[in-house]
Amino acid sequence: MSLILSDMKLSEVILQHYVLMPVIRRFNIKLGFGEKTIKKVCEEYNLDADLFLAVINLYIQQTYTLERPLMINQIAATVDYLKNTNAQIVQAQLPNVERHLHALMASNFEHNKTIGIINNFFQEIKAELLAGIDYDNEQRFPYIERLCNGLPESNAARPDDLPIKETVDEKIFDLRSMLMKYLTGEADQNLCYAVFFALFTLENDIRQYNKICKKLLNPAIHHLEKEC
Repeated sequence: MSLILSDMKLSEVILQHYVLMPVIRRFNIKLGFGEKTIKKVCEEYNLDADLFLAVINLYIQQTYTLERPLMINQIAATVDYLKNTNAQIVQAQLPNVERHLHALMASNFEHNKTIGIINNFFQEIKAELLAGIDYDNEQRFPYIERLCNGLPESNAARPDDLPIKETVDEKIFDLRSMLMKYLTGEADQNLCYAVFFALFTLENDIRQYNKICKKLLNPAIHHLEKEC
């Protein structure tokens, strides 16, 4: 798959790769960018074009690697992006899954106990995911921000490279498999599909979140720590 470049029209890139819609939202880019190139859109939104390209190429390509570590301003922008991702998970995606799941339970719970099992498993996943988000927001990101500002960290515990939500995407995959294989009876199929795709979107976002941490953020932090 060819790399996405700065002279490409953003609208054409998004239409070809619709999975990038959440990415432009987390960069606070509004729809209505017409025929503008990625470079032009980044200039208008005061975004680092190299970082934007790194994120979207990483999002759609498994083997994408950055040639050099992120610079300090790019590290800060990456943290902001990940904070926006966390906020959307908490404020929109988790409630969306629960809304559909509760509607499915209300319509069919008495006929199929599997729905109750699925809901219990989801609540466990949700608790683990929220713990990971809290860890990143309260430990990892403040550490990174202090490091970028050149403040000493001699008395502070260094956070783990891997976020606590590292295995959550695999558990959501297992949950989707349960929904697809074992939900029998007269379940509302529209609600089933709504739960399935809401889980799929959440799973993909978490997987991409972890890729950004591993391939963009962590190498930059390691490089910065050596220089301090």
